[in-house]
Amino acid sequence: SHPFFLYSLMGMIVGIFDIWLLQISSGSVEQGYFGLSYQIGAICFMFTSAMTPLIMREFSIAYSKKDLKSMAYLFRKHIPLLYAITAVLACFISVNADRLTLIMGGGKFSDAFLVVAIMAFYPVHQTYGQLSGSVFYACDRTKIYCNIGILSMLISLPITYFLVAPNKFFGFNAGSVGLAAKVVLIQFVTVNVQLFFNSKLLGFSFWKYLGHQFFSVAVFLIIAIFSRIIIDHILIIHPGVVITFLFCGVLYLAMISIFIYFVPLAIGVKRSELMIKLRMR
Repeated sequence: SHPFFLYSLMGMIVGIFDIWLLQISSGSVEQGYFGLSYQIGAICFMFTSAMTPLIMREFSIAYSKKDLKSMAYLFRKHIPLLYAITAVLACFISVNADRLTLIMGGGKFSDAFLVVAIMAFYPVHQTYGQLSGSVFYACDRTKIYCNIGILSMLISLPITYFLVAPNKFFGFNAGSVGLAAKVVLIQFVTVNVQLFFNSKLLGFSFWKYLGHQFFSVAVFLIIAIFSRIIIDHILIIHPGVVITFLFCGVLYLAMISIFIYFVPLAIGVKRSELMIKLRMR
């Protein structure tokens, strides 16, 4: 367990540095924007976080029997699906970030919509990281896991500086938007490095799962944009931001359900598997 001490220590240092630099560079307002965006993004993650201990348990049982085929099957069965569920929520929140920001934070946080739109994608790969990371825990590969995390955090330090620092100190002064972009980017890279190591252990195609990540997000984003455009043109007399948001959500879920029925690979499921599940219901 000793690698986790350095990993946790580095995480604490990087976290404090991020918040400190944002505070002295952009002030408490930008700090508030980032905090709100982080809390809203956490909404997406709570639907899949409960599955992590259960999947870790199954990985541990399979690895105790040295059954890597069962581990590969569990990975293929659960992780793309849970990733897609989180992506469905994240894409909707990102496209409707302005409305959700008004609902959650009020008018004073209206300028935080871009930060919320970016941070909505953080829990997408956080879900992947938690579930993919469970393979490292189950297989007692904590040293590799921590080394990947520490290296990514070290790389993130200069990125944070150049994105958040003031222009006079050779930074872009991007404030909370820059910090949000850095967090999402580093999370994406870290998770896919972990995925690469797991693909070597379990014998599946890394590129297939990487392609699924981009495909799912791209499709759900397009559907979210279309659902918003349709609602905005139908509701000529706007009944209020909450009602409009709910109508958009209902239409979005309907369109997503139809698309998944015809293209189940968007959630990492084959058509035969989807039809079996539907018959069981």
